[in-house]
Amino acid sequence: MSKVFIGIMGLLFMSLLLRINHLPRENNIVQLAIETVRIQASLPENVTVKFVEKRESLIPDFYMVKLAVVEKDDEFPVVVYVDRSAEKVILGTLFIRGENMTKREEADFRIPKVNAGQLEAAKTPLSY
Repeated sequence: MSKVFIGIMGLLFMSLLLRINHLPRENNIVQLAIETVRIQASLPENVTVKFVEKRESLIPDFYMVKLAVVEKDDEFPVVVYVDRSAEKVILGTLFIRGENMTKREEADFRIPKVNAGQLEAAKTPLSY
């Protein structure tokens, strides 16, 4: 009976260690995505990169990490693919069966903001 108990406790302990080791990797996935965008785009210090979402990707063993590059009042969506081990990054456009999956992910990012001042400036004499 005590050997079974010790075995179960050992398995629970190993399970806990695996979960603890897994948590930093989850944070590393997002951090790696942010750092890759900052470096590859040569972003200046006044431009921030915000985390928006992380979920399973259509690429096996990769996550899709959605970020927002923020400069003043503008936000630009960026999609980055990072593998589970936080070692490999794909920064670019993913096409599956001819469909631009990256563009589809970016399109879900935000609703375009309309500035009323810009609408007035766009009027021509013919539009009155």
